[in-house]
Amino acid sequence: MRKVGFYSYWFAQASISLADVVYIMVITTFIYQKTGSALISSMFPLIKAISKLLAGFTSPILMQRFSYSKLLINLQILKAALITLLLIAFSPITSHITLLLLFIVFISFIEGWGGPLISSVVPKIIESNQLVKANSALSTTNQSVQIAGYTFTGFLVIKFGHMQTLMIAAFLYWVSSICLEITSRFFQGDNLQFSNSSKWALMKEGWVYIWRVPTLRIVTMMDVIEGIAGQVWVGAITLVYVKEILHKGNQWWGFINASYYIGTIIGGMMTILLAKKIQNHLIKSMAIGSFLFSILTLLYGLNSTPLWALLLCVAMGPAYQIRDVAQQTSFQSSIEHTLLPQVYASRGILISTITASSTALVGFVSDHLGIKMVYILASILIFISAILSFTLNQKTQRNSTLSSNL
Repeated sequence: MRKVGFYSYWFAQASISLADVVYIMVITTFIYQKTGSALISSMFPLIKAISKLLAGFTSPILMQRFSYSKLLINLQILKAALITLLLIAFSPITSHITLLLLFIVFISFIEGWGGPLISSVVPKIIESNQLVKANSALSTTNQSVQIAGYTFTGFLVIKFGHMQTLMIAAFLYWVSSICLEITSRFFQGDNLQFSNSSKWALMKEGWVYIWRVPTLRIVTMMDVIEGIAGQVWVGAITLVYVKEILHKGNQWWGFINASYYIGTIIGGMMTILLAKKIQNHLIKSMAIGSFLFSILTLLYGLNSTPLWALLLCVAMGPAYQIRDVAQQTSFQSSIEHTLLPQVYASRGILISTITASSTALVGFVSDHLGIKMVYILASILIFISAILSFTLNQKTQRNSTLSSNL
């Protein structure tokens, strides 16, 4: 019966991923068409990011007051209801951009509160020895539906309009709410662990756990470093690479992105097949995945042959997925699952803040040192991440040796 809980969550996660892409694409294209301003259009992701950031700080206080399952389900229902309200009152709300942006703030706060809860579900419904397999399946599905979402949403908006396309997102959010309710029936424990402290202490608890638990601390450091390095894959940087290094047109921007996504899907399937080996060697898998990803990123940056660029992007997929799934599983396994939501909230704040601020750094390097140096810098950062995972591996082995001697 536990499989029913996982399949329900799997479907919920896929629905949320696809609905988020549709929602983002619809709102972004609508704002741009209405205003004709790239600056105003860029306010949407900025407001979304700031709102989710503020929500992340306050989420522990909310989590203390409600049971895990009630909060998880009700926040998703509230998000579905707000999207439905936006759909029903689309014309009056969207006729004033300020009102639309205010609506986005409310929805983003709900996402910021609900995100850590959704990320914490897997250890509550899956045995620890099956986490790699579960995370691999979820990651592969998310990549697939996101590719489909970004590929077809633009076409649907042109063909049917913004309001009609937004109906898909509303429907999927309601479906995900139902699936999460089914999933909650299979939870192992429903209470989150919090100390009876002040609100300020509650807001700090996730940070304290990240700092005190070595695996959480090192994995979070790796995520931050890789988040900075990941800025080389934003659209503008890839477009410059395509034009200045490959000397190709804009269509090759799409080819590069498609190759990378194909690689991640292949990688997801590989991690499912190698799940037992990765599960038994989580830290080594993180180290190997990061090391390979670093080498491939360096080769990609130094390469100037279009076909090799596509092949290297495909090859990066398995390296990325092995590293990512191993890191995710290590994070989930390093602390009691009842503590994960507040830890995920703190981790999300840290990663989103640093990666967002690093966009300017990547742009500066690209403008002043050249696009190749951007990828060289990224490969160095990922290599540092690999060294951190090797350090964690040595520390883990040393601790296990001490435990066996005792």
